[in-house]
Amino acid sequence: MTGYEKGLEGETLAREYLKMLGMQILSTRYRANGGEIDIIASSRGKLRFVEVKFRPQGRLGSGLASVDDNKRKRVYRAAKAYMKQNKTGAGWQFDIIEISRAGIYFVEDAMI
Repeated sequence: MTGYEKGLEGETLAREYLKMLGMQILSTRYRANGGEIDIIASSRGKLRFVEVKFRPQGRLGSGLASVDDNKRKRVYRAAKAYMKQNKTGAGWQFDIIEISRAGIYFVEDAMI
């Protein structure tokens, strides 16, 4: 399995997890302005821009540690483009889902 295929598997697991929490998935793998957002969801009228880190053999926290300032800036630029493109004034936040051998770790309002 390639790294790309592993990433898709992680995003599928993350989407299912978010759906279990009652979120509506609006978009996946959204690209704009040099950035990408893995999952865009909606929950209680708020947009959720979700970064997924899939480390099936990794330790808890290894995926979170990889979300550095450059990654945060790229996600933020893409999120601004999404909001402008969709003319939305909804509240928003950035979340991270890490999937590791320890399970799923969901960090809400985490990135900016």
